[in-house]
Amino acid sequence: MNMKLSLTFALLCMLGTVVCADDSLTAVIDGKVPQSVDELWAGYDPRVDPLDVKVIHEWNEIYQGKAVTVQMLTFTVGTFKGKASRISAYYAYPADAKEKVPGLVQVHGGGQRADRNSVTVDAANGFACISLNWGGRELADQKPGDPGTDWAAIDPTQNHVSHYFRLTPDDKTAESVYSPRNNNWFILTMATRRGLTFLEQQAVVDAESLGVYGHSMGGTISGQVAGLDSRIKAAVPSCGGAGISQAKNISRPGSSLDRRVGDKLYSKTIDSTASLGNLKFPILGQSPLNDFNCIYDDLNHNWQVIPDRSLVHFSVSPHLNHRHVVESYFCRTHFFNAFLKGESDFPATPELEVQLKTSIGIPIATVKPDSVDQVKRVQIYYSINPHSLTRFWRRAVTGRNGDVWQAHLPVMSPGMPLFVMANVEYPQPRPLVGPPHLGNSPPTFLVSSWEKVFDPPALKAAGVKETDRPVRMIQKRFAGEDDWEDWFRIGWANTEHAQAGTRKLTDPKWRGPDGATLAIDVKDAQGGNFLMTFSVNQWRAYSGPDAGEYFCVKPLLMTDDWQTVTIDLSDLKARKPGSPTHPTSWQGITELGIVAGLHRLPGKPVKILSGGTWPGKRLLRNLRWVGGSYSEPLVYPGGKLSVEEFQKIFQDDIDKSIELESKDTEQVKPTSK
Repeated sequence: MNMKLSLTFALLCMLGTVVCADDSLTAVIDGKVPQSVDELWAGYDPRVDPLDVKVIHEWNEIYQGKAVTVQMLTFTVGTFKGKASRISAYYAYPADAKEKVPGLVQVHGGGQRADRNSVTVDAANGFACISLNWGGRELADQKPGDPGTDWAAIDPTQNHVSHYFRLTPDDKTAESVYSPRNNNWFILTMATRRGLTFLEQQAVVDAESLGVYGHSMGGTISGQVAGLDSRIKAAVPSCGGAGISQAKNISRPGSSLDRRVGDKLYSKTIDSTASLGNLKFPILGQSPLNDFNCIYDDLNHNWQVIPDRSLVHFSVSPHLNHRHVVESYFCRTHFFNAFLKGESDFPATPELEVQLKTSIGIPIATVKPDSVDQVKRVQIYYSINPHSLTRFWRRAVTGRNGDVWQAHLPVMSPGMPLFVMANVEYPQPRPLVGPPHLGNSPPTFLVSSWEKVFDPPALKAAGVKETDRPVRMIQKRFAGEDDWEDWFRIGWANTEHAQAGTRKLTDPKWRGPDGATLAIDVKDAQGGNFLMTFSVNQWRAYSGPDAGEYFCVKPLLMTDDWQTVTIDLSDLKARKPGSPTHPTSWQGITELGIVAGLHRLPGKPVKILSGGTWPGKRLLRNLRWVGGSYSEPLVYPGGKLSVEEFQKIFQDDIDKSIELESKDTEQVKPTSK
């Protein structure tokens, strides 16, 4: 470089218009930052910079009878502002592999860290897997003095939380000009692509069979990577990757949610849907129906940007938030077995059609699954609740008619929207190894259809009639597995942490009458306490009641006979100081729980145990409303959330999810619900 050019380069560096000469990013000249996802990644090659891999520890272990080699290591993500950023990771592979195996990149969620269990389980299932520690927390096996993740001059972690949606420069961003390369997701996507480069260089890995998956924030990252890197042959974003909310979903009366980002450049360069338009390989959207991070309506709307619909697959868990039933959890491994190993066929997405105009004024849903002779069960779900996160999904009575399955969808009013989806279960081709808290795979896995959405004008035009009515019986039986299908269950094998919850009361069919009491019959010879929890107006689903968390404790008699527990609104106690003493109406209940124990929040944990042997020998029946009268209207118009409220509730749900995931390991045996 001559003297004139050298002085010019130095001046530009001082002005912040280019990056330093040895940086991994190309220079920004004259403030011309990328304006599209293609421009954002043009010229970047994740193979160019040396990885400089350093293995910190290595060991062999036997997991579920499989020999696995595990490494804890670090490698270079890139150089930013003249300083190298390094990321720590776990890497595992089958120790006795006789031929090359597919490789997977696993991306952890917010508030978490690289997961040794994930790579060990994947290795036991015949993959090589690297789990990236992008969040920077100390790893479980990290010893004093061991190097860990060091982002050096930048910070794309949750310590720099503002820049998951911003493009503005600050002292922790890669550039000093307004640019999408300042966004955290961009840097984390770089790191994930570098993880693919690591896999390519491993002797045991088949570089032509690479996949990526992640949960929550890791799901968002894996969704962004999916449309960018041609080395990937299959991707599974879990609870993330839905993209930002579109006006069609936000403007629907009663939705209350607004996850749009005002910055148009963000939408064109960073959002998951910007890259998914380039998708060329199979992808599995693995998300529950009530997820707070991967909003189901947005997932279905935004993934329509994928040009080849045959590449799109879903595995959606009913009623859950930020976790999966086991039939969905193990669907991921089967998906990778099918598309990276070629072990077996993976069924195409079920075809769902809804006929609105019928002779009886009741919509009819029809499902046509792939591989009909292999189908074990088809379940059609529908809802009339416009609020995606508090929505209760009804199980329609579904029957087979030749090679299709059908169900009638009676509604309360054609003035409410109609949402429909279907799940199809198939036999698991072979047993799969799972994490310690789940054990091995169940006999089936589930795949899901696209969602169908019909707003009131379409229902009215088709002549849909009001054919459904409120009922007082919420749940008659609790005896068998099928009886719990309107509920989500967590920690079911642990008598201290067991909990069951339902959003059934958000549906006007089961909403509580004014002045009613809630009753349930209980049988437990050991007595103890009966506990219920009540969440009121979560996510501002309603315009009326104040939001709050409540509980109720009712003592049980020691008797072999059935006894009736009755609960009045005045029996509900606030879990947080400053909340209203108790709700003033049953109509604001967004989630009802039956729990073994709970803590008063916040402050010193004071555990209130249920006693007895629940959920062992304790029997339940006839959860119902007694007395009272139904008011009009039965549905509150939707409330509104400020940006600040949304962010607070969102963070609360993250914290709650992390707490529940930590309790998963305390389960005695696997549970599917």
